[in-house]
Amino acid sequence: MKTVLKLIFLLIINFSCFSQNSAKEKLNLVFYDACSNQIIEPEFEIFSMSKLNYDHITVYKEIDDWIVQYTTSIKTKNDTVRIPKILFAGGNELHSKRWTYLNCEKVCDGKETDFYVNGNKRTEGTYKNGKPIEIKEYRKNGTLRAQYFYENLTLNYNRVNYYDENSDLEEYQIYENKKKKTIIKTFDKSGKLTNRKTEKHYIE
Repeated sequence: MKTVLKLIFLLIINFSCFSQNSAKEKLNLVFYDACSNQIIEPEFEIFSMSKLNYDHITVYKEIDDWIVQYTTSIKTKNDTVRIPKILFAGGNELHSKRWTYLNCEKVCDGKETDFYVNGNKRTEGTYKNGKPIEIKEYRKNGTLRAQYFYENLTLNYNRVNYYDENSDLEEYQIYENKKKKTIIKTFDKSGKLTNRKTEKHYIE
């Protein structure tokens, strides 16, 4: 998932990264897998965010020839991490360029919905053979947090809408994806341009 990949990249640059072994010594985490309804022992990485008084954890789980990943925050050393059903997955071979979205062991296709443990929606998306067309993210209280529109069945955004605590549009971003750069324009809810930035693409 592009959001997850960006988050991991930013966390690595901006914060200290603990090794998996040292993190395990300091944590007493329980990992609950929503697909199997069981407690599992997955691989994971911890990214320290001490300045913000919490850490981020990325959990990795193997499904057939895919590695799914899930990133979330943990605020205590004794959290229960609930691994959702719908997740981004990459191929398990070295330097794999394969990717997809999985709903447990099934490739996402058509409308797919995932839920929090309280019964509220976590995500709701439209996919085509594992590739996202549109994904909505919800808060645990059921309000809409963000809505992502993707370009041509890729991980590139066309548009992202952000919503406030009442599910009202707060601002949105338009993405102009070019070969060597992406131009991101941010607008407020009335359509006024508030920011413009360019992300360069480093092509090997």
